[in-house]
Amino acid sequence: MKYVVEMRDITKRFPGVLANDCVSISVKKGTVFCLVGENGAGKSTLMNILYGMYVSDSGQILLNGKPVTFYSSADAIDAGIGMVHQHFMISPELTVLENIILGNEPVRKGLIDWNHAMETVSNLCSKYDFRIPLLERAGSLPMGTQQKVEILKILYKGADIIILDEPTAVLTPQETEEFFNNMKLLTDSGKTIIFITHKLKEVMQVADEVVVMRQAKLVHSTLKSKTGIEVLAYHMVGSGFADILPRKEVVHNPLISLENVSTKLQMGKMELKNISFCVSHGEILGIAGVSGNGQKELSDVLAGLDPITSGDILWKGQSIKDTDRKDRRSLGISYISEDRKGESLCLPWGVDQNCVAGYHDKEPFATGILKRIVPQAVLKKTQEYVEQFSIKVPLVTSPVENLSGGNQQKVVVARETMFGQKLIVAAEPTRGIDIGAISFVHNHLMRLRNNGTGIILISSDLDEIFTLSDRIAVMYEGELVTIVDTQKVRREDIGLHMAGLSGSESK
Repeated sequence: MKYVVEMRDITKRFPGVLANDCVSISVKKGTVFCLVGENGAGKSTLMNILYGMYVSDSGQILLNGKPVTFYSSADAIDAGIGMVHQHFMISPELTVLENIILGNEPVRKGLIDWNHAMETVSNLCSKYDFRIPLLERAGSLPMGTQQKVEILKILYKGADIIILDEPTAVLTPQETEEFFNNMKLLTDSGKTIIFITHKLKEVMQVADEVVVMRQAKLVHSTLKSKTGIEVLAYHMVGSGFADILPRKEVVHNPLISLENVSTKLQMGKMELKNISFCVSHGEILGIAGVSGNGQKELSDVLAGLDPITSGDILWKGQSIKDTDRKDRRSLGISYISEDRKGESLCLPWGVDQNCVAGYHDKEPFATGILKRIVPQAVLKKTQEYVEQFSIKVPLVTSPVENLSGGNQQKVVVARETMFGQKLIVAAEPTRGIDIGAISFVHNHLMRLRNNGTGIILISSDLDEIFTLSDRIAVMYEGELVTIVDTQKVRREDIGLHMAGLSGSESK
C-alpha cells in the first residue's frame, strides 16, 4: 500500500511553546491511523497543520507522493482532506441537510436544487450506514448524531482523508460501537482515517497503525498487532499509573435529597419526571444513561441553573429549591459542566482568572467591603493548580482558549474541587483528557469522597461509572429507572436500563 499522507520533520512553535518538534508520520491509504498522546503532546497541532489551519515553521507535507502546501482549510478540502473537530461547527438552527450542503449547494436554474441535494446526501447516508433525519433542525439532535452530520459535511465535499479529533469523547458506549461500524464502512470504501484519541482500548479495537506523541515529539510508532495497552500507556506518559485509592465505607448521613423533582419542557430541554434520590457525605452516586435522556437537565437543576416545577430539593434537611447558582455555590455545591467552553470557562480570560471565577469574591482573593481583587493571591492559587494538576500552559495569565481541550478541563476540575466544596456535581469530568490525567482525576475524586465530600457523577463512560460509584442510577427519557449498588449489578443490566428495558423484558 502506498502512503497517501506523509508529514516529514514538521516543526511548529507558538509563543512560549514548542508544539511539534521534527515530527514525521506516514499514513497508508484505506487504513485507520491512530495518533495518541497526552493533552498538549502536539497531536491536534500536527493535524491542524495537515488541515491547513496552521502553517508549519519547517518540514514538508506530501499527498500521494507529491509535495503540497496548505494555507487554509479550504486548500486542504480542495485536496480531499476533511477534519471533524472536538467541538462541532454545525449551525444549530439549520436542518441537517442545510448544514451538509452549506457553501456547496447544488443549483438548477439559479435556485438550490433541493431534490438533487436530498438524493446525494441520502445516498451517502445509505452507503456508510448513517441513520440521520435530514430535515430535522441539527441543534435538536443528540451529540452523537451531530458528529455524524459533521462527517457527512466533509464526505459531501469529497474528502478521501478524514481526520477525527477525539471523536468518541461525546459518545455513549452504544454510539461508539455504531460509530466504529461507520468507520469500517469508510475504510472499506477506500477512505483513510486519522484518528486522534487518548482512549487506548479504542485504539486496540480500530487501529491499523499507532503513533505516540509526548512533549511535542513522536516517541513510538508501531502496528496495532504488535503492541498492547500497557506499552502504549507507558510511551504516552513515560511511567505507569497509580491504582485507584481504597474506598472507605459510606456512613449514610444525607447531604442532598431530591424528592419527586419535576420540570417542564422549556427552551428545548427535556422534562424531568419525579426524580428522587439522596447522596450522603462521602458517597459517589453515578448517573448513567444514553446522552440526551435528562442528564444535562438534572445537572442544571442540581447546580441551581434551572427551576423545578414540583417536588423539593433538601440540603441537610432544609429546602433549597428556590435558591440560585450563587446561593448553592455558597452552600458548597460546585458544578463541573459537560460543556466546558460554553458554561465552565470564559475563553478570552486568563488561566488565572478562570481558576478563581465564581470564587473571586472569597478570601484570600478579595478583601475589604468593596471586595477588591488581590492579584498576588490569584496568581499564587493558580500556580498551585498548574503544578498539582499538571496543567500545561506557557504563562498562568495566558488566555485559557489557547490551552488544549484537556488542559482546559483540568482548570475546571481544579476550580470546582479545591475550594472546600461539600458536594460536587461532576458532569463528564474526564471528557477529552488523556489517560494519565484521567487516572489523576479519578484518584482526586476518590480522595475527596474518602474525606467526606458527596459527589454526583454524571458520565457516559460506563468504565468511569463502575470505577468510582458507590451506587448507580440510570436515566431514561427524563426519569430515574433504577438505583442499584455498584457491587450488586452487572454492566449488561445497566445497559438494558439505559435502553429502556428491564431484566424481565430482555428475556
